[in-house]
Amino acid sequence: MARSAKPLSTKEINAAKPREKDYKLTDGRGLYLLVTRSGGKHWKLKYNFAGKEKKLALGAYPEIDLAFARHLREDHRSEIAKGIDPSEVLKVEKVERNNLERKEALTFEVVATAYLDKRHELNEAYLVRLERAFKNDVYKFVGTTPIADITPQNIIELVKRVEQRGAVESSHRLFTQINKVFKYAVSNQLAKRNPCNDLEKNEILRSHTATNFPTITDPKKIGVLLNLIDEYSGDYTTRMALTIAPYVFVRPFNLRHAEWSEIDFEAKLWRIPSDKMKTKKEHLIPLTETTLKIFEEMRTYSGDARYIFHSLRSKTSPMSDNTLNNALRRIGYSKDEIVVHGFRAMFSTITHEKSGFDHHVIETQLAHSVGNSVSQAYNRAQYLDERVKLMQWWSDYLDKLQKDEVL
Repeated sequence: MARSAKPLSTKEINAAKPREKDYKLTDGRGLYLLVTRSGGKHWKLKYNFAGKEKKLALGAYPEIDLAFARHLREDHRSEIAKGIDPSEVLKVEKVERNNLERKEALTFEVVATAYLDKRHELNEAYLVRLERAFKNDVYKFVGTTPIADITPQNIIELVKRVEQRGAVESSHRLFTQINKVFKYAVSNQLAKRNPCNDLEKNEILRSHTATNFPTITDPKKIGVLLNLIDEYSGDYTTRMALTIAPYVFVRPFNLRHAEWSEIDFEAKLWRIPSDKMKTKKEHLIPLTETTLKIFEEMRTYSGDARYIFHSLRSKTSPMSDNTLNNALRRIGYSKDEIVVHGFRAMFSTITHEKSGFDHHVIETQLAHSVGNSVSQAYNRAQYLDERVKLMQWWSDYLDKLQKDEVL
């Protein structure tokens, strides 16, 4: 008959001191306290299961006191009597606990951020807008929600909220991007299913039609606009950015993020790198006497900064998104009359009607895709000689309209 161990007491446990080697204090029925050389005290349960001797860690003393250690011993011995191995039970519980922690950590914002970080094919301007849309219209409402817990109803609420403020096109784009986040999550085993698959976008959102940016094409009115810009009494950098905008008609992002490293004064070219372009190809803008003069003037003011048209508050940051359109509002134009992006439509309309230059030359200068895929991929200077002449024609045209209006 096996010798019964004398039960431990709390006093005995507290009095136990570390020795040169680890040692055990036995309580009986397989329960013992392991006292380590470093002074730690850990409860263990020794038992036999399926003919094998096993050990189970129950926790450290005093977090697990004597009474609770005995309670755990009896619970586990009861499991063993029923043919259940407590070690296997704890392994399953650990896996479930880790899965739960992983699920709670994989919030929509965490997964969406990882998705956006891998979207190297997107140009910087679009990526900035996309991040802002997620921040304002998604993260605010479900950003901290585990991605596995997001339902089709959640998605409907997100996109309908955008639609209800009148941004119908934006609501469609947001649905598409949320769908892409879930496809990324499923493909990378971060979620089991895509709730967007249960939805039909056109059933939950109103249809939208593309709208053109408002612009001005009447020559006399353009002359008035150019002179009002020249008389703008606000921030100097804003005035200079607005002055050059009609002449170069780039997308607002490219103007606000223009850097001195992109301007080649000797070659009379503005080289916008591919990562800033919607087409993902470098774009060349021939500079005229008028535009070179504007850049030269700005160089005396912001030549020590990274951005040519920097923020109102700091030379280390680009001009903010709404600055130029707000300036147009200040000089008397409503958002229905003209926006900065409308200078592109102004150039396109007038040059197609009056310049005599070939359609492909004009479209290439607008950084639109022109020609076959081979020429698009390799010929970044496509029609460059003609584009130099086109830009001079346009510059002269604007100069004349402004001068005629003054006279």
